[in-house]
Amino acid sequence: MDIVIVGSLAYDDLETEVGSVTNSLGGSGTFAGIAAAFHASRRLDPGGTLPVGLVCAVGQDFKEDDSNLLRQAGLNLEGVETIEGGRTFRWHGRYEGDMGQAITIETQQNVLDGYEPKVPAAWWSPRILFLANNHPSIQSHVLDQCEGAKFIALDSMNLWINIAFEELSDVLRRVDLAILNDMEVRMIAKDENLIRAGNAIREGSALTGGTGVGPGPSILIIKKGEHGCVAITDNGILTLPAFPTSEIVDPTGCGDSFAGTLLTFLSESEDVQPSTDELHNALVHATVTASFTISDFGTDALLGLDRGEYHARLDAYRRMVGLI
Repeated sequence: MDIVIVGSLAYDDLETEVGSVTNSLGGSGTFAGIAAAFHASRRLDPGGTLPVGLVCAVGQDFKEDDSNLLRQAGLNLEGVETIEGGRTFRWHGRYEGDMGQAITIETQQNVLDGYEPKVPAAWWSPRILFLANNHPSIQSHVLDQCEGAKFIALDSMNLWINIAFEELSDVLRRVDLAILNDMEVRMIAKDENLIRAGNAIREGSALTGGTGVGPGPSILIIKKGEHGCVAITDNGILTLPAFPTSEIVDPTGCGDSFAGTLLTFLSESEDVQPSTDELHNALVHATVTASFTISDFGTDALLGLDRGEYHARLDAYRRMVGLI
């Protein structure tokens, strides 16, 4: 398996200034997986199998139509476990103003409460392992199973910084790349200077135990919403703006689709560690993909994404940032 994504499948109730939807297919694994499969479909193997596998748990209420939708999108669901008698993870959120931050109204962990992912044995040594947003103890459990992973990436959130920082520090030291937003980076490092804060995470001084315990991830991707992203690496700093759009309907899943796209392009690197050019190219595609995600509720824009429309926007963005 080229890319293994360990995340969540969910049903979301969403409210924005544009409107609202209920029981919308969502979850970190869903958005990251659909984006990854869209881009990975450029390299089908002779048997027609896509190289993206999803690991998570759902309840018996998870619709077969939604499972089929994910399979048709190109995801391998052998790692999805249905919990007998359980209910699928649910999230109810609202966005206001510039829609930069979600307001959580209700979270129902359901089958994810106490869940320990079971990664299929055939997937224990993937080219890319992505630990989508989850409790750090769950991410650590996956790392213990996938010791043969060639390149490991992690996403997290402010909740785990507040309630499980020691465990989060541990997993940050076990991955190659971390994807965090600017608020989370500043929270971890307790420093308002974003670059200094990012370097403190990479060096390990901002993590539990400090540099004496070991460094953090060698690559840190900092998401800045409408202001784009920053990548801090051993070779320096990369920055890219967001794609400017007025079609802002629902930001849910933008960060996850960004991550899924980024890692799919990094999986094509000839070396385990991507070059600066490879990382830059992956960030360009990730930025453009996220700009589509935000244009409709839930997964609708990703699932309906036309390849011609995607490449037209990609070319426009490349011209915008001086790559053409």
